[in-house]
Amino acid sequence: MSEPTSGLLPGLTVAVTGATGNVGTALLRALADSGVAEVRGLARRQPPETAPYTGVRWFAADLGEPASEPVLSEFLTGADVVVHLAWALRPGREPERLRRVNVGGTQRVLDAAAAAGVPHVLHMSSLGVYSAGPHDRRITEDWPTGGVPSSQYSRDKVAAEHRVRDFVLAHPEATVSVTRPTLVLQPEAASEIGRYFLGEVLLAAARLLPGAVARRLPLPLPGNLSISFVHADDVADAIVRILDRRTPGPFNLSSEPALSADALARVLGTFRVPAPAFVLRAALQVAFRAHLVPTEPGWLDLGLGVPLLESARARTVLDWAPVHRGDDVLREFVAALGRGEGSESPLLQPAGGPRRPPG
Repeated sequence: MSEPTSGLLPGLTVAVTGATGNVGTALLRALADSGVAEVRGLARRQPPETAPYTGVRWFAADLGEPASEPVLSEFLTGADVVVHLAWALRPGREPERLRRVNVGGTQRVLDAAAAAGVPHVLHMSSLGVYSAGPHDRRITEDWPTGGVPSSQYSRDKVAAEHRVRDFVLAHPEATVSVTRPTLVLQPEAASEIGRYFLGEVLLAAARLLPGAVARRLPLPLPGNLSISFVHADDVADAIVRILDRRTPGPFNLSSEPALSADALARVLGTFRVPAPAFVLRAALQVAFRAHLVPTEPGWLDLGLGVPLLESARARTVLDWAPVHRGDDVLREFVAALGRGEGSESPLLQPAGGPRRPPG
């Protein structure tokens, strides 16, 4: 188990983009005990005056718009490090808009960091940058980063990392770190993540099913699926360790155990029925086109294509070890989803604004 990270960052000014998101909120919790001099948060909207958002100096901007540039300049002036977590998943049916926010926004953050002379940049990437590969072994950070071309999310993550690599070449004086976590969950974000991937209709329908009925429903999955999860707090812990050591380079972040298709079904309290990937993709394509789900089929391609991550570099260089088991992370997330938890949080709310007033 990781040693506590309290008091590791004395005197630093840490600027966090996407600070009200899934990982951002977890990072604010971790930074509260880290000894930093100042935490600055950038989001599209001011969050409520509740923990962990209190005590943060807030800036509001949409990174997809040129109007964010003067805000970024003020946000990063005098910062010791910028942690770039901001990433939009919605609106999934507008890929060009997502690219403006995610790839264009990353470029704006890097340009502003260069102009402000920020000495350390940490970019939140993803397992989605990795090219497809075998599931019978884990991959390290030197695996090809060509992504899964049929996935919009993967293409944009790859493009964003290209911008980061250009920044490294242009600014060798800066320390640049990259985190590549597997699927990141926490109970506090359950409802918002559920809405992103299931949509309002399926999420509401799932909550109407009694638990006993849901457990009797089979889960159609291909046999070659292998997946892992990591808790947002464990990702935040790794970020604090990177900032403390000012360690450059990429870090895979994943928790044990990896889950096969059958193990995934067991954790979810049900059982698997074999289903070919092309059948699932065709069904998802129909549901997406009919606006029954917001999840475009590229997400399935990504989930079935990318290999499992080996986190040995984070363990040895950062002394990082996730506190939460991956199967427990999923189990607790699904339980919170069923209870409707996380719906009052600003976590992951789409650009159109919250569905209800926060707080």
